[in-house]
Amino acid sequence: MHCIGSKLSKNFAWELGFLYKVRNFSDGVDLLRFTVESSWFKGDHNPQYGVQLMVLNHMIFEFKIYNVNHVKDDDE
Repeated sequence: MHCIGSKLSKNFAWELGFLYKVRNFSDGVDLLRFTVESSWFKGDHNPQYGVQLMVLNHMIFEFKIYNVNHVKDDDE
């Protein structure tokens, strides 16, 4: 897997992963998958945004912008 990334600000970072095998053909086949996502669910590292392209079980690229902070427990 090839991956690069850095911080955008105090709270956000970006990552770009490219040209890596996701799984074997014996586990199933993704002929073509293009995904654009935005996640605002209150969970770890959210909000986050992403774009990815997968062809024949190989990730061509995956770009992600995400919150670097962990969710704090309500009990604290």
